[in-house]
Amino acid sequence: MSKINQLLLRSFRCFESLEYAPGPNLNFLIGENAQGKTSVLEAVCVLLRLRSPRTINLNEMVRFGGEGFALEGLLEGRIDNCCEFTGGNGALDHTRLSLSCNPPLRVLRLDGVGQSSPKDYLSKAKIVWFGIDDLSLVNGTADLRRKLLDSVGLQKAGSYGHDLKTYDRALRSRNLLLREGRSRSEVEAYNIPLAEAGERLMTERQTIVSALAPLAADSCRNISGEDLRISYVPGAESPLLESLELSRNEEIRLRQTRVGPQRDDLRVELNGIPAGSFASEGQRRTVALALKLAVSGLLTRENGIPPVLLLDDIFGELDRGRRDALLQGIPEGSQAFLSTTDLSGIVLPERSLVHRMERGRLSLLT
Repeated sequence: MSKINQLLLRSFRCFESLEYAPGPNLNFLIGENAQGKTSVLEAVCVLLRLRSPRTINLNEMVRFGGEGFALEGLLEGRIDNCCEFTGGNGALDHTRLSLSCNPPLRVLRLDGVGQSSPKDYLSKAKIVWFGIDDLSLVNGTADLRRKLLDSVGLQKAGSYGHDLKTYDRALRSRNLLLREGRSRSEVEAYNIPLAEAGERLMTERQTIVSALAPLAADSCRNISGEDLRISYVPGAESPLLESLELSRNEEIRLRQTRVGPQRDDLRVELNGIPAGSFASEGQRRTVALALKLAVSGLLTRENGIPPVLLLDDIFGELDRGRRDALLQGIPEGSQAFLSTTDLSGIVLPERSLVHRMERGRLSLLT
């Protein structure tokens, strides 16, 4: 169940109040810059995944002069998930999600029932976000590409989240001891737990990249006809425990752990050439979008239902042919929210809805 058919915002960003009724397929938000289009997409992301792609500071999402914000949404699906996106006759199921936030405190509710843990809340929907910052997936630092892999792992069933937290805790503790110049025995006490969690994490990331690679290649080929290849670059060339031992002298000199998943990367090549060094603006956007569509396809395969797609400023430097191909390449059955300043010359898929955003208000055009 990953389709939202009602969204309410209160004191969020520029909005004092907003009610939005999106459709189950493609939802376009058009309007001039600085009208609130991105904030609507951000609100969907925060409501469904409890985090913003734009900031980690909760106060930045509170409307100026306010003390907190509230988001509410109604998710609709079918109890028989296999029928949900194929026109089946399973009974409709509705779940109301609500988030009230007075930073740093937040309150989560499912169908009006308060949640002491976010686990059940987060299980209700998955998302894939694309924004202007995602162009840096191609030529930016490795941590951005690791975050892409983490976004997949954290939304799949399995132990990825646990392994990531376990590794991060051990890494922080170990690095603290290195910075303080503590004894080697104290530092090495973390080697085994670090290596065990790190090996699992690297194995999971390799599996994710192997699954993403053909999906990303297909998406890029469909959008632009170009050849996109991605591959996993592990942060340790040998078993992690052995790598930790081999890097001992360098660690002491630099006072930080020098090998492990915190140094993983994703190699991105377009037409056989490193994309980060040679891709044009339009190619960078194409590659970033192809990666996000691949994530959507993988999460659909893993969870049985498509994630909600949130595509901000989607067209940018893309030519008309790439724009049309991109829209045709959005996975069937997906609910998508797409923002842009202009739809001139764009062929809209059937059953698309278009709303104009102006001065914080929405009006339905089609």
